Amino acid sequence: MKLDLKWTEKIGFPIIFSIIIGSVIIARTDLTYYQAVLTREDGFLEWLTVVALFMGALTCFYRAKILVTFRPSTFILGLVVMGFIFLFGVGEEISWGQRIFGWGSPQFFQQFNTQGETNIHNLAFGGTKLNKLVFGLILGICIAFYFLVLPFLYKKFPKVRSLVDRFALPIPKGFHIVAYLILAGLAELIPGHKKGEILEFGGCWIFYMMTLEPFNRERFSRKSFKR
Repeated sequence: MKLDLKWTEKIGFPIIFSIIIGSVIIARTDLTYYQAVLTREDGFLEWLTVVALFMGALTCFYRAKILVTFRPSTFILGLVVMGFIFLFGVGEEISWGQRIFGWGSPQFFQQFNTQGETNIHNLAFGGTKLNKLVFGLILGICIAFYFLVLPFLYKKFPKVRSLVDRFALPIPKGFHIVAYLILAGLAELIPGHKKGEILEFGGCWIFYMMTLEPFNRERFSRKSFKR
């Protein structure tokens, strides 16, 4: 696999994996500190995750703005939708500002949210936790398809490529796929019940880096147009 990394990737990935590996070492040497401090609500890893999601939203909205006169409406719509998905992730991470501004949860969330907070991913109904079902199992399947299957389909079938490019979906490069597999392996080295925090942190940053420099990068650049 030929590595053609941009300067953002050359700087970003070493930092990301230094934090991941450091977190794994901390978890294996001082699990209490890892669970109570490093991965706590509003802690170091959570805020870094928020930064990745927010930067992803800014990237998508910026591209929609600069490409609106060059790309079809479906392309711009795809960018805007992805931008709002990133923003949804930001809102969920910070419980939509609840702990920042100190306002209480509505009755619905007090009753059905396992942490009594205003967010969707901690909802539970009849013993079924959305965090495990939707944001764990289903999201995991979607990520596996996106990173392992979609790149193959994109390169193999012109119709898939046309559809993906029409709706501005960024395609992972081989480097991104390997990075995600390494992340999954490192997360398995963490004892206890908070492996998900490392997967969340690393996954959000890898997805942002993939969005910034995807395999189909030319589709998101004004430089590819003749003017």
